[in-house]
This record gives sequence, C-alpha cells and structure tokens, in this order.
Amino acid sequence: MTNRTIVVGLAGTFVGMTALLVIGGIVLHPIALALAVPFGAVSYFLWYHASGRLHDRARRSAEQAGPTERERARQRARTEANRERAYRAAGDGGRSASGRRGGARGAGGRFGSGASGTGDPRDRAPAADRMTEREAYETLGLDRTADGEAVRRRYRERAKRLHPDGEDGDEEAFKRLNEAYEVLKE
Repeated sequence: MTNRTIVVGLAGTFVGMTALLVIGGIVLHPIALALAVPFGAVSYFLWYHASGRLHDRARRSAEQAGPTERERARQRARTEANRERAYRAAGDGGRSASGRRGGARGAGGRFGSGASGTGDPRDRAPAADRMTEREAYETLGLDRTADGEAVRRRYRERAKRLHPDGEDGDEEAFKRLNEAYEVLKE
C-alpha cells in the first residue's frame, strides 16, 4: 500500500476496534481481551508502515545484504562475455599455431613470461614440470576471482568436450586441462 492516508485510516480503525475489545473484555467477558491482542498487533504494524519506518528499515537491510542472486548472475554473465570478447580481440581467439585450443599461452610456450609479462612470481613455474596458477586459470578460461565451484564446473564442461574418446577429443589439450585442474584444486 503506497497511499499513506489509507494506511493511517486503517490503523485508526484497528486502534478503535482494539480499544472497544479491551473495554468489552474488562466489562463483559475475558474472551474479548484475547481478541484484542491480534487487533493490537495489526494496529502496531499499520502504524509502523504509515510512519515510514517500515520502508526505511527494509531499505537499510537491503543495502546491507549486498547484491542479489540475480545481480550476481548478471555479473558472472558480463564477466564471461568480456572474457570471450578479449580472446577474440587478441587475434586468434586463444588458438595456438597448431589450430588447437591452448588457452592464452599461444606461441609463448608454457614456461615463458606469462600472458601479462609483468614479472609476477605467479607467472613463473615453481618447477620445470609444473603449470603456474595463472596458466591454469588461462587454460580453463577463468579469471583469478573464480571460486572452487566455478573451477569445477568449467573443468567438467571442457573435459567432456576435449576427452580423447569424444568426437572432438584432443589428448594434449585434455592433459593440459587435467593439469590445470590439479593446480587449482590444491
């Protein structure tokens, strides 16, 4: 109800009914007192709404709650669309020279300076046979803010597509995918 006059009128009516029931309960029969309690509660909530306090409290709690699930889903969709656009803008869509999907490593190789070239320690492999965390995220096509559930979901969806027994299977890409998942799972 957005019309405050109506709400105030209803609150006044319920206050009057509550008063009559209380007086009737004292004078006539105690059951009327039991009926006065719900009328009093409704009167209070109508007054709380008419005074604007209910709206203010709902707004404050909504601000404290943060983004809703729908807003988070929109953010994830925008992030995914931006990532795909960035891969397309990079030139070959993240495909290596052999034409197979290889993430953003491209011709730089697995043990190069990484995609950003910033010298970030996470770009360098800790061991000669170990994929870096950054390479793992790039292989899965995720950003570093992805949670464990997103990593697992992306791994499963790409594993189905790249499995060597599948129609579009690629054994080397599947091995890289498994290695990336193992790095991020730890």
